[in-house]
Amino acid sequence: MPLKHKIKWTNFVNEIKKKRKTIGFVMCVNKNNEFLIIKRSADEDSKEGYWDLPGGHIDDEDKSIENGVLRELKEETNLIAYEKDLQYIQKINSHDADKYFYVTKEWSGDVKFNPNPKTGVIEHTDAKWKTIEEIKDDKSLELRTFPVYLLDKALTKFKNE
Repeated sequence: MPLKHKIKWTNFVNEIKKKRKTIGFVMCVNKNNEFLIIKRSADEDSKEGYWDLPGGHIDDEDKSIENGVLRELKEETNLIAYEKDLQYIQKINSHDADKYFYVTKEWSGDVKFNPNPKTGVIEHTDAKWKTIEEIKDDKSLELRTFPVYLLDKALTKFKNE
């Protein structure tokens, strides 16, 4: 392959890397082993009506993925949690993003939906606390942005402590 093509390929790969997003999610689990799931609003530009976990894009000003996850939790649900209470579950790579999943059993506050401070959009319109079985069995929860096996993995992490 001529050198000219190698340089173009390198530039292409570097452009793709620049466009990759880092996204973090937190699974909040209550004392009944129910998970907080939130429904994406009609104002969202993708996956409107899907059930989601609290989370979102990690911003450049976030000091870590964990700080970004906690910021997103507060922005999206009004719940406050602390880094010391987060447990890492798994990283999933998609075609354009690296997605990090955490779990916590410790938070304070009540779920309330406020406008996103940057966009003014209310990103979610409903919240439910559901067990894994309810999430799997309830047809109205079939549209979701997260794999259910991660919920099992989160509960197993707590059992092994």
